[in-house]
Amino acid sequence: MLGPLTSATRRSDSNEEQLESLGATCAANATGRLVRSAIWMPYGDIVIQAECTQFRVNKDILATHSNVFRDLFEIPQPEWHPDSDEESEIVEGCSVVLLTDAGRDWENFLAVLYGDPFSPKNALDFDLLAALLRLGKKYEITRAKEDALWRIRHEFPRDFRAFNELDADLTKIKYRKGIYADLLHLAYECEIYSSLPLLAFCCLRSDSLETILSGIPRDDGSRVTLPNELRYILAIAHERMILFQHKTLAWLRDGSVVPHSQCASSARCEQQRITMAKIVDDDHCSQGRFNLGYMIDQWDHRWTGMMCPLCEISATAVYERGREKGWELLPSFLGLTNWQELDDVI
Repeated sequence: MLGPLTSATRRSDSNEEQLESLGATCAANATGRLVRSAIWMPYGDIVIQAECTQFRVNKDILATHSNVFRDLFEIPQPEWHPDSDEESEIVEGCSVVLLTDAGRDWENFLAVLYGDPFSPKNALDFDLLAALLRLGKKYEITRAKEDALWRIRHEFPRDFRAFNELDADLTKIKYRKGIYADLLHLAYECEIYSSLPLLAFCCLRSDSLETILSGIPRDDGSRVTLPNELRYILAIAHERMILFQHKTLAWLRDGSVVPHSQCASSARCEQQRITMAKIVDDDHCSQGRFNLGYMIDQWDHRWTGMMCPLCEISATAVYERGREKGWELLPSFLGLTNWQELDDVI
């Protein structure tokens, strides 16, 4: 069995923590019996164990994708003999590497590695995305990490123009209930700070603050429970976003923008503006929560054609300025620095 690694195995100081984390902890803590994964390669030459699950895989495949495993496998290992007394350290003639990761992460990651790896055409479910990101980061598996990062950054960009070009639905990550909260937690955990503002906004737009604080239900009946620090950040951001949106939509409640000074049907356009304001109020009531969609989302298609062209152009311009300002201030609502200085640490 490959046990805790010594300093001689470390390629550089930056790898010290990753290499040390390969030490044996799983076997000592496991209370249930070991389970053999479906990922059991008949010609595999190494067994990795995460929690109580073992996987028989190929060293060369792991080493090709991971600098950390390549360093590990370069360490000379004692030759195993069938009559060895160390039966618990050998499985079918293969040395065992004990890992401190979740078995589910390795199950998902290896399924990709031995299947159709890193295909940008396929939308990934959250569990697989999280496995690629966590294990890719920890074991320096560049392709896995970069694929996961690309998907998150694509769906939740830092650039306003990229945000405007997004599809209405997720395209690179599979949608399900609670997905935004799970992604927010993952991005926070992995220090993908550039995606945090938009993810936080999506959480607050999709679910009430009460639901977020008590736990957001997933499709399978489980709940997303965010850490206290994230719940605190969202609670503060929620209040700030409400105040901002209320201010930027003030033109719906007064005559500062509509009707336009040169409007030929001012009475009609004024009445339509009041109707538009009622649409916003009805959204709040029908959803049972404050609808933040008017803060940075694009012009409501239900408003199109309600006013004369002159008033609509004027109203659209004011609305767009509000959106741009909302995007600019979005990180500050969470207590973060501005977009330009919001760099990922991963």
